[in-house]
Amino acid sequence: MRSVAAIGAVRSYVFAPLRRERPPSTVIRGLASSGPFAQGRSPGFSRADRRLHTLAIIHPNTNHVSRMAMDNLRQLEALISRLDQERAALQQPVSVSLRTPNTISTDFNAADKIERDLRADGHRTWGFVVYRCTYSSDPVWESCLQRINASVQKAMDLYNGRDLLQEGCFKLTVITDAAMFDGANTQAVRQHFRGWRARMLHEEQGSQEDIQSRRQEASPQDWGLPVRYGFCIQIDEASMRSITSDEGERWVNLIKGDWEPRDAAIRQHKADPGKAMESLGEHEDNEGKSFDVENDEEFPAIEGCTEEDVGWMKVQLVGFMPDFYANLRDPNLWHVQYIRPPDIATA
Repeated sequence: MRSVAAIGAVRSYVFAPLRRERPPSTVIRGLASSGPFAQGRSPGFSRADRRLHTLAIIHPNTNHVSRMAMDNLRQLEALISRLDQERAALQQPVSVSLRTPNTISTDFNAADKIERDLRADGHRTWGFVVYRCTYSSDPVWESCLQRINASVQKAMDLYNGRDLLQEGCFKLTVITDAAMFDGANTQAVRQHFRGWRARMLHEEQGSQEDIQSRRQEASPQDWGLPVRYGFCIQIDEASMRSITSDEGERWVNLIKGDWEPRDAAIRQHKADPGKAMESLGEHEDNEGKSFDVENDEEFPAIEGCTEEDVGWMKVQLVGFMPDFYANLRDPNLWHVQYIRPPDIATA
């Protein structure tokens, strides 16, 4: 467990400029470049936060803001948000889970989390949509699906959540079309997934009136983002072989449905300057001027993308469902746990 003192220490360093003399630049650089802070990004900041972070990370010899440092501070903000939630949870009485009353509290029982999320959304079905992007062997593919389902069942036994695996509740929707998806990249899968979710939301969950009638009040800390329609899974040849192998790590490719490449955001900004400000990562100074961040550091190209966040990542199969699924409800999780391929994120 992280102590309250540790959280306070991090906050005192990062947010000191709003209250007192700015801490040494070495402290900021140290926080921004070490450990888990060196990966991922979190959602947008307030204007005051943007100015604060800009002041903290301007390169001494240029007027450009370092995108890498900015991403690191966004990661730090996301991590602090999660630490605050954990601290708040620790200060509350332990909530007993009806599924695991003697072992796991309801706050950490993934089955309980998924059940609460279904009620908050008014939905009745959960589970990922899986895209088959390799057709080299049907028997190996069937073995792959069996192992994925077996991993879900094993994890649900830990949480005593087999009731959520009943037909009509859990659904691992598999989309297969060799002509369309054999060797397809993540962007092709993402585009199809967006169309699929637009068509299938009400077909799976019922009319808007039905959804509203089932919906229950969500927790104040709940963002109300249904995971089933926000993310999908791609199984390519390498992923399939990893899952069916008895050696090495097993993983799936997790695709973020709403991700857009940065150059697309730049084009959007040119068409509508006000709409794409946050997605571009521009930050205003005290005079309202934007720093140019188009000359940022590039990473080795993955499917033609040289950004750090390429909109998908490899995730270990162990713990992927239900644990990672339940936690994806928190939009900060992507930015906190994102690891650029070919590295594999742990669930």
